[in-house]
Amino acid sequence: MNGFTYRRCPGSVGARQCHRTGFTLIELAIATSILMIGLVAIISATSKMHSLRRLVRERVLAQNAMRSVAERVHARSFGFSNTHPDQWVDQLLLVYGPGGAVGNTFDVLGLAALPGAASVGTIQVLTDERLDDDAIGYELGLPRDLNGDGDATDADVTADARILPIILEVRWRGQTGDITLRHAFYVLGY
Repeated sequence: MNGFTYRRCPGSVGARQCHRTGFTLIELAIATSILMIGLVAIISATSKMHSLRRLVRERVLAQNAMRSVAERVHARSFGFSNTHPDQWVDQLLLVYGPGGAVGNTFDVLGLAALPGAASVGTIQVLTDERLDDDAIGYELGLPRDLNGDGDATDADVTADARILPIILEVRWRGQTGDITLRHAFYVLGY
């Protein structure tokens, strides 16, 4: 004998081994389907993660730009109120007003402006104390007495303001559509 043991399979004519080796076509199809479902899930998760990473990057760029502009506005306001206490609002508007030295717009490197927009960011210096929160679209506690005269009815407080609201807005065309971030704060006439 040669050392192999054969058993007779029912219905067989000769001696042969009954056990099969390898995979059937159905087993291969099921294994391939499971593998493909896993690959599609991994590709989908990777794509979603890439989208989220890009969205977070865009938001960080916008927030950092607004923080930088806000710090510059605060610094200029402080400087003007020390050197020109009676004209600090005029001086601030000469820099950050429409047509000012810096202007009331700013760009953010890495963000694309909306179609038809001159830039990504805008700076709005509010000098009308009659405006309310609904009119400006931001909750700042307006109307508010900006010049300290005891009422909130002046249309222009440029000449005697003690506090001014500033609104920064960044609008850009992102991967998920048009995105807007706003930041509002006050500057003081020190």
